[in-house]
Amino acid sequence: MVALCIIAGIIVFFAAILSIRAHIHAEYEHGKDLVVWAKWAFLKIPILPQPEKPPKEKKEKPKEEPPAEEEAPKEPKPKGPNPLKNIYDNEQLEGIMDIFNKLLQLVDKFGRGVVNSFVIDEMFLDVDITKGDAAQTAEEYGKMCRRIFPVMGAVCANCNVKKYSVNVEPDYIANPGVRAAFSMEISLNPRKLINAVLVFAFGAVFRLGIRLIKDLKPKNPPEKTEAAKTEENAEATAENNVNNTESGVE
Repeated sequence: MVALCIIAGIIVFFAAILSIRAHIHAEYEHGKDLVVWAKWAFLKIPILPQPEKPPKEKKEKPKEEPPAEEEAPKEPKPKGPNPLKNIYDNEQLEGIMDIFNKLLQLVDKFGRGVVNSFVIDEMFLDVDITKGDAAQTAEEYGKMCRRIFPVMGAVCANCNVKKYSVNVEPDYIANPGVRAAFSMEISLNPRKLINAVLVFAFGAVFRLGIRLIKDLKPKNPPEKTEAAKTEENAEATAENNVNNTESGVE
């Protein structure tokens, strides 16, 4: 009973720890470096820009020793059977397509599990466009809108986005160029992400692993060649002649 309580306490402890959301913050402004940092519980880890590492001291190379006697080359190990080739030999293209369909189903579930494990708390994007004249500025503004808004729309449609703002504006006065400012904060649930990885791993083992193991050996034995059939018939004839001779002697 005490052991069960200890195990249950450990499980509850890790479940509570993994339920604490991790936060990833990224921001960029024109003319400045991209800044990315992560925070989980009381830990804050800078990711970009990376801190400069002190230069390592150069170590003196040891003196080269005379080359030892060359060992005899090892014989390459024989390769094991290819399960995909066996599946193709037994079931042709239908077996291969069945494997890929199951794999795509697992990847689709894994992708949805990963998407459900994080939330975009806020996402802001501001873009100012200036070209040489008004016509070029308007043309570049249209191209930029065609690139940005479909991507942002797909993100907002498929992800859990709490707060967002996207502004793309033409600037006819400033110096030519494209100036952008970007900020995003994502919160991630480690427990949901680990669940998605485990579901994908177990699904791959049970759906694909067992199938591949079963198909390591060909289902149908290979057909005998004409020479083998002729040799078997000759052996059977010789054995019958010996039996007849023994029965005549008796």
